[in-house]
Amino acid sequence: MYHTGPPTDKTIREWYMKFKQSGCLCAAKRTGRPGPSAETVERVQETFVRRPQESTTRASRDLQMSQSSVWCILCKRLRVKGYRVLILQALNPQDHNLRLRFCLDFQQRLREDGFAKKLVFSDEASFHVCGKVNRHNVCIWGTENPHATIEYVRDSPKVNVFCAVSSCKVHRPFFFVEPTVTSIKYLDMLQLWLCHNYRKISWTSFFNKTEPRHTTI
Repeated sequence: MYHTGPPTDKTIREWYMKFKQSGCLCAAKRTGRPGPSAETVERVQETFVRRPQESTTRASRDLQMSQSSVWCILCKRLRVKGYRVLILQALNPQDHNLRLRFCLDFQQRLREDGFAKKLVFSDEASFHVCGKVNRHNVCIWGTENPHATIEYVRDSPKVNVFCAVSSCKVHRPFFFVEPTVTSIKYLDMLQLWLCHNYRKISWTSFFNKTEPRHTTI
């Protein structure tokens, strides 16, 4: 195996004697702590079938058993896995028609000469002084778990940065002075800074009920 040394002479001799006596090198059945009974497994299963979002802490209190036993039954006996809830933006019934009209209109505009050159793609990011990162987007590759941690400081100073790229250039980053970026400050940045750097841009505006007012291309 990778990163594993060769077997020693003692190990080889033990394998030889074991094979000579039993004719097999299979590991012997270990006697250890007895597992949960079928009744206990069924109780845990019924609890999470009725309440799939039940926490293991509350289930352990209701079932009068340790939390580690509940975890063991869920993972090893029932073969279930805890999944994170995915948060999506709520859509009203009229939003579907609005999105369809936008897609059709955008496809039509792409056929116009020069429209694609007016497009600007942008994104924003917040950088914290304490080094806080989005743990869902950060991955550390290695052969072993590094158990890396980052100390999170509440209300840590941060800087908000805006970047944009178009067909003609990559616009330099814009740093917001304010700690919180509102829709008004965002619109001022687009009109006074980005539009000034890209004078030939064609601006339109849209409004979404679930989001603050934005200005886009």
